[in-house]
Amino acid sequence: MTKMWRQPRHPRPDRASRDRSALRALQRVYLATGVLAAACGSDPAGTASPKTSPAVQVPATATPFGSGSHAPSTATATPAPSAGTSGAAGSGTTLTPPSTQPGPKPGSAEIPNTAAAAGSHATAPVPSGGELPCSIRQVLASNCQKCHSAQPLFGAPMPLVTRADLDSPAKSNPAETVAQLSAKRIADAAAPMPPGNNITETDKQTLIAYLTSGQAPASPNTGECKITQMRSDEYLRTGVVAGPDETCYEFKSHAGQTPDDSTKYSVVPGEHYEEFLFKVPWGPGKVATKFASKLDNIKVAHHWLFFSTNKTSGDGTHMTTVGTVLGSGASLLAGWAVGGDHVIFPNDMGLELPASGILNAQWHYYNQGNQAEADASAIQVCVTDASKRKYVAGITWLGTENFNGLFGMPAKTKSEFTGTCLNDSGAPITIWGFTPHMHKLGRHMKAVIKRKDGRMETVFDQPFDFNAQITYPVTPVITLEAGESIVSTCTFDNITDAPVPYGPSSNQEMCYNFTVSYPLGALNNQVTGLNGALNNCW
Repeated sequence: MTKMWRQPRHPRPDRASRDRSALRALQRVYLATGVLAAACGSDPAGTASPKTSPAVQVPATATPFGSGSHAPSTATATPAPSAGTSGAAGSGTTLTPPSTQPGPKPGSAEIPNTAAAAGSHATAPVPSGGELPCSIRQVLASNCQKCHSAQPLFGAPMPLVTRADLDSPAKSNPAETVAQLSAKRIADAAAPMPPGNNITETDKQTLIAYLTSGQAPASPNTGECKITQMRSDEYLRTGVVAGPDETCYEFKSHAGQTPDDSTKYSVVPGEHYEEFLFKVPWGPGKVATKFASKLDNIKVAHHWLFFSTNKTSGDGTHMTTVGTVLGSGASLLAGWAVGGDHVIFPNDMGLELPASGILNAQWHYYNQGNQAEADASAIQVCVTDASKRKYVAGITWLGTENFNGLFGMPAKTKSEFTGTCLNDSGAPITIWGFTPHMHKLGRHMKAVIKRKDGRMETVFDQPFDFNAQITYPVTPVITLEAGESIVSTCTFDNITDAPVPYGPSSNQEMCYNFTVSYPLGALNNQVTGLNGALNNCW
């Protein structure tokens, strides 16, 4: 049994005494210029305005719900009765990591990109008329139709189901067909579709060949076309239920600006981010056991991020933002995007939660219609007493804030930036999972451990998509021995005409690899970053 190591209240003297003059000088410049007004994605022009049109009546505040229920309109925050195995993963297990599932597939195959399509193919119209060949129907069903179904979901602008869908003019560029623009996006190395290039090479080449020349593999001789559909999203509509000794809360989108509002939020046409603030409802001594999605309007909900903040007011309010407006001291707790799963921790572990303050539930909405859509989607958080978990984990910010100092990453160039975190706690640290965070130019996150024997062990290696930020549990868990270090590397593709520095705006960049580990606080080295947090390590 591992003894719990509690987070120190003060920096360790040997760390505090290290020479970090360069970082501190950079920090002073950023503070002087007001960069730390937000932690990521602020609206410096002040153009954001809240959207508060009321619609259908539903509860809006963070309400708890018990075992076997689906968040009734009113409930008391009491421990839920036992739900057997319906609401919790088995001991020492988690849900299947996203890396072993069909990957995140949000967005659209026809969204234009300013970068040249790497390795793009010359496009030609898809032969019109008739049905799609069986092989093409199979590829579209297994790679694209989670979003691009007959009724597009998650903000996708068009279906990819029939020949007529492919022959239609692209919404973003009517001079081209959906097929022509889709072929470019599939081959675009900088911003591929599906996101993260999450498609086998065989399926990719089959689809490109058909979209550009109409060529497709022969249909089966049996005359029967068997289509393997992607996994149903019904689990996202129903959410989770409380397990033994758990109380679960829902943080719902809502229209008004008060904690007791019960009207659905009105999602206007187009794309935007909305941040909903909630007072911490569970009190001290609690840990998270689950984070889950309960989607109301699946057509417009694209992804969410859930943060703790150091705010003390604003319960029930919300605002439209360009990116993510956090303030100093904020930390990412969980996230979901299309293709991602609920985050369920093992039965012997829980994630440290703030005892008080304000939580930020940020939603990315994408309404491709011409009318406003009502939504009351919720982020679910299940909690239990910390004393009921053998291990209490925390989140540490890995990565770096130094992008060539104030110069930033060069224009029209691919760049890599790294940060190294040393385990100087004197004991082993267990790493449960990672949540990469970059902005629009981020392309890839990699984590490598420098072992004591000199080996370099890759423990995380995933493409990154700004619109698909999810948590990746690692199975089995990773042990970082005392004296070993973990190196996080962010890859960017600056397709703009100007250098891009670190900063809070979505048009600036960040390189963070949020890491869940235990014992609590053991991975933190107490360095004060530009993010304003103390739970950093680089």
